[in-house]
Amino acid sequence: MSNPLLTPPPTTLAPIPFETLVKQALEAMPPDLEGASPRLLIALDVDGTLLTTEGATDVTKSRIAAMQEAGAHVVIATGRGVGATAPLFKQVGIHDGWAVSSNGAITLRIQAGTVEIIERQVFDPAPVIEQIAKHYPQALLGVEDADSTMRVSQEFPPNELLEDWQLDSIEGLSSIPVSKLIVRIPDMDRDEFVDRMGELDLSMVEPAIGWTSWMDVNPPGTTKASALEALRTKLSIPSTGTVSVGDGTNDMAMLRWAYHGVAMAGATDEVRSSADTVTGPVEYDGAGAIMEALLRKTGAGDTD
Repeated sequence: MSNPLLTPPPTTLAPIPFETLVKQALEAMPPDLEGASPRLLIALDVDGTLLTTEGATDVTKSRIAAMQEAGAHVVIATGRGVGATAPLFKQVGIHDGWAVSSNGAITLRIQAGTVEIIERQVFDPAPVIEQIAKHYPQALLGVEDADSTMRVSQEFPPNELLEDWQLDSIEGLSSIPVSKLIVRIPDMDRDEFVDRMGELDLSMVEPAIGWTSWMDVNPPGTTKASALEALRTKLSIPSTGTVSVGDGTNDMAMLRWAYHGVAMAGATDEVRSSADTVTGPVEYDGAGAIMEALLRKTGAGDTD
């Protein structure tokens, strides 16, 4: 299955044997970290972590299946909206479990193949939209509604939105509280985009800039980490039973939150600095190696 959403570029690293990555992962794990069991919650980013441009690999899917069989809570943690997150459960083989989407603004539960919104945080997007419309009228804007539909000011480039969407006016986008606002300026260099967005007053929201000139805006104080902490408490997971794996700036909070935060090799130095260790890139199943190491920690992994 192809994965058309914007993802980080492939790394230029030479091939790394999977077994090498597993051994490195085991060596980096704290001695008191929980292994694959009901006392473990592992939060996995999606694009650039679980999915290559061709989707999830067999290695990734097999380790997710083994983790679930061991009783561990495998939680999807993504910036994707609900409409683009729900199909991931089937794609990676999660039939009963949890996800935090829209960078933590929404918590999802899947049971017997049915996806339900459990928690939803919202904010007033009007102040940010007003600034963007004034200074960057060429910007593409989108907001996520309660029914998971995206309303957009203009059509986005092909394959950048996986959710259902419909056109709306700037006034319409600003009219009701939403869980996420997207700001996209396709013809602007990312570094310039970062500088330009930094000049705006975003003190009343939680912004996160991706690998391109794309910014997600969420309710203040809302991150993947905030939603994961609420879920950890709900599931009675000990703090020593939290692992997170990610590669983007929107993963930095959850990498710091986890007892053991793992950055992908494709992550920037800024993201790596938020993690406890680094695994291989997505194309060499770095996240799968972390899961395999956790399985071996409890004697459930493939030790051949």
